[in-house]
Amino acid sequence: MSIALAHGLYDRLPRDLFIVKWDFDPTLFFFALMLIFYIRGYRRFRKKPVKPWQLVCFGTGITLCIAGLMPPIDPLSDQLFWMHMIQHMIIANLGVPLLLFGIPYFVILRGLPNWVRRGIYFPLLRSQVLKFLNNTIGRPLPSLIFFEGSFWFWHLPRFYNLALLNDYYHLLEHANFALAAMLLWRNIIDPHPMRSHLPLPARMLFLVAIEASNIILSAILTFSDKVLYAYEGIPLPSWWESWGHLQDQRLGGLIMWVPGGFINLIALTAVFFVWAHREEKKDLREQPSMPDLEGVPG
Repeated sequence: MSIALAHGLYDRLPRDLFIVKWDFDPTLFFFALMLIFYIRGYRRFRKKPVKPWQLVCFGTGITLCIAGLMPPIDPLSDQLFWMHMIQHMIIANLGVPLLLFGIPYFVILRGLPNWVRRGIYFPLLRSQVLKFLNNTIGRPLPSLIFFEGSFWFWHLPRFYNLALLNDYYHLLEHANFALAAMLLWRNIIDPHPMRSHLPLPARMLFLVAIEASNIILSAILTFSDKVLYAYEGIPLPSWWESWGHLQDQRLGGLIMWVPGGFINLIALTAVFFVWAHREEKKDLREQPSMPDLEGVPG
């Protein structure tokens, strides 16, 4: 009996699916709207609210998020585990943090049409549901738990296979990762006007915890002697066929381990230098001023 897989019946399609097969992901629509309203909002400011480097960060981040949900990455992620890991890394570990540096909430608000602001945005902002989410999983520690819980949940074989073999769970997985990444990184990055109450040393601990979790799962995937997920029923691309499914899984584990760890290390280093710089400025302010000795007889 053939298996109905995410994005169709793969046993009826050619091996190189990324050439012929791609289904639209609503998460892509969300990021595309962010880009449109960000550009619209940015142009409405006389005095630009973001610095050039922040604009570059937002543009790079939103481009990565959109690229990660389009061919060739998205259809290939249904055939190759390592490409799926690259997709998640592009969105959750690179795209979302970079776009948050561009203070998108502040700029996008200015770009929304008036009827959207008055009829949707502000009522949503005042809604009890949003307040509840902001006061629960939006807080620093719950956001970390939600991010890591989502990370492990969707990598358990049972639930990973649900997302792999079913369109609706696949879309839910993408939405879950995007939301979890935004909630976590906003507590580390401080995107204006949302200020994080998490001290900088605690942000470093958060990043250490994320990296420790990443290493554990990466090691499990890299050193496993069996394929953990339901890729056997999916035809491999012709250019990967000789490597097989187990090497595909091991490469995915290594990608999570090395490039993923490097991204976390860069973030950890950046937070450390920001903390050191602020402490240095604080020490300078607290130093007593030296008395003026000019004109005092020796």
